[in-house]
Amino acid sequence: MRLKKLNLEQVSFKKRNLKKRKKLNLKFGNIGFFNNKQYQFEFIYFQIIKRFLKFFYKFKYNNNNYFQIWLNLKPNFPISKKSKNSRMGKGKGSFLRWLVKLPINFVILEFNNINEIRLRKLLYKWNKHLTPKLFLLK
Repeated sequence: MRLKKLNLEQVSFKKRNLKKRKKLNLKFGNIGFFNNKQYQFEFIYFQIIKRFLKFFYKFKYNNNNYFQIWLNLKPNFPISKKSKNSRMGKGKGSFLRWLVKLPINFVILEFNNINEIRLRKLLYKWNKHLTPKLFLLK
């Protein structure tokens, strides 16, 4: 049986749906943080974010006397781990931690009535400590 030569125009490895991506919109606040790649966001990252947000609660760097924060993370993927001495076929393992799988261009945090200069400094500190790089969205 003879095989026909493949036409390279028929076989394509293009990235699909680049034009169909939705625009980034803020639902609640004025300024937000988003990621530009698909990441696995662990609970350890959330603890780092919480530590930096306490800095904002102590010192009120905002336009008015109050500011609001919305966090859009919900853990959706449990991670389990077996002990070192366990054998194959002895079950799934014990629960270790939750993981959040973030899609591309997902708005993680939203802020309202907060100083943008201080927020940029906060973002710079986060990007040093976190592996998923976050960007500012107005």
